[in-house]
Amino acid sequence: PRRRRILSRGSAMSSRRFAVLLPILAHDDGPRILLMKRPERETDPYSGQVCLPGGALEVDDASLLDCALREADEELGIPAHSVEIISELQWQETGFKHEVKPFVGWIHNPPDIRPNPAEVEHVLYLPVSMVAPELFQERGTWTDAGGEKRELLTFRLDGYEVWGLTARILENGLNSGPEAGSIRRRIDTFSKS
Repeated sequence: PRRRRILSRGSAMSSRRFAVLLPILAHDDGPRILLMKRPERETDPYSGQVCLPGGALEVDDASLLDCALREADEELGIPAHSVEIISELQWQETGFKHEVKPFVGWIHNPPDIRPNPAEVEHVLYLPVSMVAPELFQERGTWTDAGGEKRELLTFRLDGYEVWGLTARILENGLNSGPEAGSIRRRIDTFSKS
């Protein structure tokens, strides 16, 4: 496997673009979103957070989508050929001013999830049915690169806090964003087939 350098908070990481996959899997009780808790590391600005699989665009990635799919495979063992992209969401920005492009993907014939222990401490499953406006609480505010004050969202899942960028992507992608209705319809179609 390819080794990646973990960059510290003030390094070149701040000028790079990132991509994440919002992976949705079929389950007997309805579709679920796959999330992961990152291990605690001093060199990782997102240490210990619950997040979506993803990472920085690398030289070998043909596109941001390629980056998101590569990371999902490296972190969780989800092969790219099993992912059907439902939607590309609008750009998001982190508190560290990182630009992140989210993609929503349906996982066909879900593989056995094989978390990479160097990148994943725990795997969590969020029922899509729970992702409703009442799930999210305000944790505070932050100021984006354009100087606009934004709500910082949070919710609890299996004893863990899901907040910040991950909560915002989930809320935007499945509730308030321009693609939310279309994404919900596609999930319903996939889960019935």
